[in-house]
Amino acid sequence: MGKPLRMLTTDLAAESIAVIEAADDDVEAWVRFDREGALQRAGNCKSGLPLSGVPFGVKDIFDTAELPTEWGSPVYGGRQPAVDAALVAELKRLGAFVLGKTHTTAFAYFDPAPTRNPHNLEHTPGGSSSGSAAAVAAGMVPLALGTQTQGSVLRPASFCGVVGFKPSRGCLSVEGVLPCSPTLDTAGLFTSTVDDMRFVWNALRPGGEARSAERIICVPWPPQKKGLEPGMGECTRSATARLAQAGLEVQEGEAPASFDLLPQAVAAVMAYEAAQTHHERYEQYGVGLGEKLAELVESGRRVTEAAYQGGLRAITTAERDFLEWAGEDAVVATPASMGPAPRGLESTGDPACNLPWTAIGAAAISVPCGTVDGLPVGLQLTAVVGCDSMLLETADVVERVLST
Repeated sequence: MGKPLRMLTTDLAAESIAVIEAADDDVEAWVRFDREGALQRAGNCKSGLPLSGVPFGVKDIFDTAELPTEWGSPVYGGRQPAVDAALVAELKRLGAFVLGKTHTTAFAYFDPAPTRNPHNLEHTPGGSSSGSAAAVAAGMVPLALGTQTQGSVLRPASFCGVVGFKPSRGCLSVEGVLPCSPTLDTAGLFTSTVDDMRFVWNALRPGGEARSAERIICVPWPPQKKGLEPGMGECTRSATARLAQAGLEVQEGEAPASFDLLPQAVAAVMAYEAAQTHHERYEQYGVGLGEKLAELVESGRRVTEAAYQGGLRAITTAERDFLEWAGEDAVVATPASMGPAPRGLESTGDPACNLPWTAIGAAAISVPCGTVDGLPVGLQLTAVVGCDSMLLETADVVERVLST
């Protein structure tokens, strides 16, 4: 899978299967995979389509008619949807095929999955799209689906050294995907390179404007760098300095003051909506859904309507301020994670670096930018809603600079 997707002419199914069979006992990226089923689905692909023969992994909260979707929980073991999630169906219409289902944290929250980071099995791959990020990082599949409600695409991409793309809110359908917080939930994609991501995106959304950003605004995030590991800060500064040396227009900046209110706003909105989303199953299973999800539901029941509405207003204000501040000709560069993947599997990491961009619906991508303590980390690039193609063009330039 070293060649760009656009150049591949051979059957990828056998190659993917060989890597999975060699490595997945250690990585545990897949919750549902079978050789014969994958080969049969590959054989059913139509030729001559934009993504003909491309295998993809599906986070186990996307419904799939061919495979069970269990939401990362034994409570729903064997659950079999009747139809595909809309995004799965769209990729299949374009010629791709489902290789298998990838592990997710339980109900795509913080109760960890068994997946390990391919770069060091003693470290987390991040969550909640843990299996998808790890599968791409291990070379098991060239494309995988994830979702992000706070940082569940960008953070695992940073930890696993792959490209994670969270398009603008609403660009990719979440129909047939287990919801958590409908205001925040966003579908996303993982690939090995930005070039592959652009290839897939152009198949999904053809006709995007092919232009790069006029400037890159470097922003220390979180505010005052609280909690950001020193090595991560240094790696980010080094990456942006290399971009400037390569001739890109790089500026220093500070995010709008309204961003300071986003962590509290997101906490209120997410908990309130999750309590509604999971109400019936929580009444039935309680803490059996997972300790951390149960805590979220319980806290959401305490969020008042006034606090919820206040959170929504704060998000709307920050989105407006970001558009006025950055405009449609800039991308913003920040760390994609607080540091490299934490040791152990008990924690999937802190989404603080990603949360604001999810909240305001911005397009965001994590591009590998180096290593800290021997583990990969990513540079996060963001753009205002609707500038997805511009962001991807810019990310391609950034990747080329940082990979030389």
